[in-house]
Amino acid sequence: MTRVEPVRSRATRGGHAEGAAVRWLGFGYLLAGAVLAAWAAWPIHQVWRVWLVAAAGVGIGIGAALLGRRLGGRRLLGGLVSAALALIGYALVVVPVAVPSAMGALESWARGIRDGATGVVLGWKQVLTLEPPLGDYQAVLVPFLVVTLVASTVAAVLIVRGGTTAPFAVVPVLAMSVYGIAFGTSAVSEPLRLLGVALPAAREIAIGVAGLAAAAGWLVARSRMLRRRSLARARAATVRQGAASAGPALRRNLLAASLVVVALVGGVAAAPAVASLGSRTALRDEVEPAVVVQRQTSPLAGYRSWFTADRLDETVVTVSGDLEAFDRLPFAALERFDGEVFHVDPEARYTRLPRSADSGAGLASLEVVVGDAYSGVWVPAPATLAAAPVFDGARAEVLADGFHVTADGGAVEVADDDGATGLRGGDHYRLVAEPTAGSDDTRTSFAAAPGSDTDLDAEAYPSLTEWVGLQDVSRTGAGYLELVDRLRARGYLSHAVLADDESEPWISRLADESGYEFLPSYAGHSRARIEELFAELVEQQRRAGADAGDDLLVAGVGDDEQFAAAAALLARQFGFESRVVLGVRLPGAGASTAAAPVCDGTCTGATMTAWAEVRADSGGWVTVDASPQFAVPPSRLAEGEQLPKHPTVPDDARSEPLDPPRAENDAADTVPPEADDPTAAREAWVRTVWYGVGGVLAALLIALPFVAVIVAKNARARARRSLGDPELSTVSAWEELRDRYADVGIVLDDRGGRANAAIAVGRPRAVALAELVDRAVFAADAADPVLADEAWRLVDAERRELAADRRRFARLRAALTLRSLMQRVRRTTAPRTNANRLTHPKEITP
Repeated sequence: MTRVEPVRSRATRGGHAEGAAVRWLGFGYLLAGAVLAAWAAWPIHQVWRVWLVAAAGVGIGIGAALLGRRLGGRRLLGGLVSAALALIGYALVVVPVAVPSAMGALESWARGIRDGATGVVLGWKQVLTLEPPLGDYQAVLVPFLVVTLVASTVAAVLIVRGGTTAPFAVVPVLAMSVYGIAFGTSAVSEPLRLLGVALPAAREIAIGVAGLAAAAGWLVARSRMLRRRSLARARAATVRQGAASAGPALRRNLLAASLVVVALVGGVAAAPAVASLGSRTALRDEVEPAVVVQRQTSPLAGYRSWFTADRLDETVVTVSGDLEAFDRLPFAALERFDGEVFHVDPEARYTRLPRSADSGAGLASLEVVVGDAYSGVWVPAPATLAAAPVFDGARAEVLADGFHVTADGGAVEVADDDGATGLRGGDHYRLVAEPTAGSDDTRTSFAAAPGSDTDLDAEAYPSLTEWVGLQDVSRTGAGYLELVDRLRARGYLSHAVLADDESEPWISRLADESGYEFLPSYAGHSRARIEELFAELVEQQRRAGADAGDDLLVAGVGDDEQFAAAAALLARQFGFESRVVLGVRLPGAGASTAAAPVCDGTCTGATMTAWAEVRADSGGWVTVDASPQFAVPPSRLAEGEQLPKHPTVPDDARSEPLDPPRAENDAADTVPPEADDPTAAREAWVRTVWYGVGGVLAALLIALPFVAVIVAKNARARARRSLGDPELSTVSAWEELRDRYADVGIVLDDRGGRANAAIAVGRPRAVALAELVDRAVFAADAADPVLADEAWRLVDAERRELAADRRRFARLRAALTLRSLMQRVRRTTAPRTNANRLTHPKEITP
C-alpha cells in the first residue's frame, strides 16, 4: 500500500516561527494596554514611577508566562508555575519599584517587603483615603503594581497558550485601565472642542476608545496571521488556490478595517450623549470615616462647659513653635445647621494627607501636646495643613492611621485604641502648615463680593430678618462685616444662668478687667434661641430710636456659642456660605476686644472661643470674630430683675409680622416679557439634534458586535462560494455545511471521514454532499464545475430546512452564536494527524 505524504513547503516548516510572531504580536498588545493603564493612573500619582511600575508589571508577567510554558507546559501546571514565578518577581521588585522610601538599611527593606505584602489586601484603602496626587508616598504604588502584574500575567499566559483562549486576554488588558478610573477622583478632564462641539471627559474617553481600538486591532491582526498559517498548511497539502481568492481576502480586510473605524467614530460621537446621562462617581467618594464622626455630639453644644470652675484653668493643649505665623488653632469646623445645633456636614468626605512636607518653602511648624482636659475626635490643627501630622509616642502608628482631613481643612482622628476614640491626654504631634496670620487679601476680596439670594427662610427667622432690615446696610461682603460689628457691639457677654460657685471664677476675672456686671443667659444655639437674641435687639432698637448710639442699643445677652451661630446665620441671610469654628486664638491674631485671651503656649478652658467663617462664591474662608462686648451692660433691664432658672423657651420669640400693603402702581406688577434669544434657541436645537444622533450612534455601537457576527458569517459564505476552483468550491461547501450545523448544535465530526460523519448525523443532504466532495477531491482529473454548483444547492436547501424546523428565537440564536467561528479557529490552529491528511488532502478553509 502506498503511503500518502503531504508536500512540506517552506511555509509549513516555518509554522513555529509564525507561531512566535503571533505570540509577540499579543505581547505588543499587552504592552500597549500597560501604557494606557499608566496614562489612566497618572492623575492619581503624578510621578514618573507610574511608568516604571507598569513596565515592571508587564515584564514580570511576560517572563513568568514564557518560563511557565517552558517548565510546566500548556496545561494547568504551566499556569501554576507562571503564578509562582510572578509572585517571586513581585517580591523581588516591590521595594525598589513601588516602595522606594524603604530602600536603605536592611530593616527598611524588611519593612518595605511587609508593606508590599499587606498592600495587596489593604493598599486600596490607603489609595482611596489619601488626597491626590499621591506621588510615591509610602506604599501607595503597590496596588497599581499588583493590578498590572496580575493582569499582565493572566493575559500573557492566555497569549502563550494560544488557541481559542488567547482572545480572552482582552479582558485583563482592558481591566488594567480601570484602576485609574475607579481609584481616581470623580472630577473628569477638561472637554475637547471638536468641530465646534465640546466632547466632555476627553482624556477618559480617549483612553477608553484607544483601549477598544487596540483590542480590535489585535484581534483582527491575530486572525489574519492565523489564517495565513492555515493557508500555508493547505498549500503544503497540495491544494491549488487560484488568483480569484484575492477578492475575498480584500473584502475581509476592508470589513475588519471598517469595524475598527465604526467603533472609533461611534465611540467619539456617542460620548457627549453618554456623558450627559450623569456625573461620574469614583470609589474614593464612598470610602470615609464619616460613621465615627457622625456619632459625635456637636462640640459647640458643650461650649459653656469650658467656663466652669474646674475646667477654666485646666490645660486643653500646649502649643509651641511658630506661634506668630498662625492667628487661630481650630478644633472643629461645623457647617451643617439643623435648627437645633451646628454639626459637621454628614456629606463631608474625609481623606488622608501624605507626610512629605517640611518647614521650608514658606511653611511654618507647630508642636502640639494634648492636655488632660481634652479628648475626642477633633484634632487641633490649622486648616492649611501641608502634610499629615507626625505623631510621637506609643500610639503614634495608631494615630497616624486614623488621621483624616476634609477638603476645607477640618481634621479628625478616628483611631480606636483601648475602647477610646480619637485623641487623649498625653498625645503629641508635630505639624507643618501654611501661615494664616498677616494677610488681609481674602478679607478684602470678600468685602467687595456681592451677596446673593438668601439661604434662610424669612418665615422661620422673622426677628433676624427684621433686624437686618433695620440696619440698612448693603448686601455685600462689606455690609455683612458691618452687620457683625454692630451685633458684637450691641450684645453682652454671659456664660451662665446663675452667678454661683461654678461661674464665680470667670465673673471675677471680667469684673477685675472692666467692672463686669453679671447678667444671666441661656445656653444653646437653636433657631428659637437665636431668634430670642435678635428679638431683644429689635425691641431695644425700636425703643431707643433710629439715631441712638450703640450704648443704648445693647440688648442681646449670650456668649460665643450664640453670637458665632448668629453671625453664621446672618451670612446665609446674605447668600454667603458659612460655618462655625471652635478653637483658640494664637499670637498671630493680634490684639482683640474678645473676652477669651490669646493662647501663647498653654491653652486652657478660658482661651476656648468660637467664631464664624464665611466665603463668597469665589474665594477662601474669612474669619469673623463674633464675641460680644462685656463693658456696657444692657440698659433696658430693671435692677433686681432675674430670669427664671428653668425657663420655657417658645419656638418663636415673636408673632409673625404682617406683610406690608401692596403698591398701587400697576407697573410694578408688569414684567416685560423676555425677548427670544435666537442664539440660545439655535444652540438648544443643535444640542438636541446632537444628543439624538449621539443616542442613535450609541445604540448602533451596542448592536455592532451582533451585526459584526452576522456580517462575518455572510462574508465567509460568499468567500467560499466565490472560489474559482471547482474543487476548492466543493470542499468549501462542505465547510459551510459543517459551520451551519455547528451553529444549530449539530456536531459534524469528520475526522474519521466525511461519509462516516454524514451518516452519523443522519441528514440525507449531508450524505449526498459528502459523496460529491469525496468525488471532487479524489478524482484523477480536475473537478467538474457542475459538482460545485450541485454542492452549494445542497447546502442552500439544507440551510432552509434547518431554519424551517426551528422557532424564531432558535434561528436568531443560531445567527448570533460564535460556535462556528470559534470552531474554525480551533481547526486552523490544531495540528493535523496523518489520518486527517489522508481523508482531507486538499481541504482549505477560506
